[in-house]
Amino acid sequence: MENATTFGAQAETYAASRPGYPEDLYQWIASLCQNHNLVWDVGTGSGQAAQSLSSYFAKVHATDLDAFQIKNSKAHPNINFMQSPAHVSGLSDNSADAITVATALHWFDFDLFWPEVQRTAKSGALFCAWTYHRAIVDPDMKAELLDPVLEIIEPYWSEGNRLSWRGYDPEEIMMPFEVIEFPPFACELDWNAENFADLLTSWSAHLRAREDGHAAELEAIRQRGLLRLGPKTRNVKLPLNIVAGRV
Repeated sequence: MENATTFGAQAETYAASRPGYPEDLYQWIASLCQNHNLVWDVGTGSGQAAQSLSSYFAKVHATDLDAFQIKNSKAHPNINFMQSPAHVSGLSDNSADAITVATALHWFDFDLFWPEVQRTAKSGALFCAWTYHRAIVDPDMKAELLDPVLEIIEPYWSEGNRLSWRGYDPEEIMMPFEVIEFPPFACELDWNAENFADLLTSWSAHLRAREDGHAAELEAIRQRGLLRLGPKTRNVKLPLNIVAGRV
């Protein structure tokens, strides 16, 4: 999909500001896998999910289209990082016990991606993809930062972003596998205003809005919000939209 490499332009910001995912998500993924030899983490970005998956699988094969994202990943002895598009895994047939996609599936070409998943997955392997949903924050954070930023960047969401916000409906993403039901998962964070402002800055629509002449306006919102909200930590909840299937 278009804009799939937007994050490379601010890979360091992305790596620093995006939170990890809840540990119980990885425990749930591992519990649904018969074997734990190899997981393919597609669209790994700077490797947040790959790092956690390495605690549950002997080998993690982590791929991303963007060289800047791979460069900002943290080396790990059980993780093999590789620059490649989502539909080119570099894996042999019937080799993966699980295929995961963390906040990236909405950028993929599904006509090319699903055949590669079917080729590389072992029979009965787990496919699981997830993405952040809209942040749930307290009224002050919402009024000072979230709402004013969303108002400006709304026109700059790509179709991939909008697919992400809608959630991963199996029919819309053309997933050809038996659907697996999943429990609710969410990132629960104790963040101050600066942490949350950094998350907003990492959004691709925020970058496109800045490039289109809104940089000063967005910076003014950030500085005003930081001043009014102060250093107090607040609960930030990022529910996850998930789709899972049995290959």
